[in-house]
Amino acid sequence: MFGNMKNMMDQFQGIQGLMKDENFKGFISHPKIQELFKDPEFKEIAKTKDFSKIMSNPKFAALMRDPEIAALMMKINPQGLMKKSG
Repeated sequence: MFGNMKNMMDQFQGIQGLMKDENFKGFISHPKIQELFKDPEFKEIAKTKDFSKIMSNPKFAALMRDPEIAALMMKINPQGLMKKSG
């Protein structure tokens, strides 16, 4: 039970870190990404905030093969997301 809570808190901290990352903001505001977020099926997956589900979604995976989108994704700083308080 507490393992699930810890996982949820870790994901929440990761999302907080993402929202502060200028590269993530550039990625998420790209028109192709915005178009994906209009898709009802993907919107439901995004609501879960489960990065593994988001990354494995076929429509998201197809966008990751787009060189422009992939370049934006590569600029996001994963180290900043892994910092833990305390």
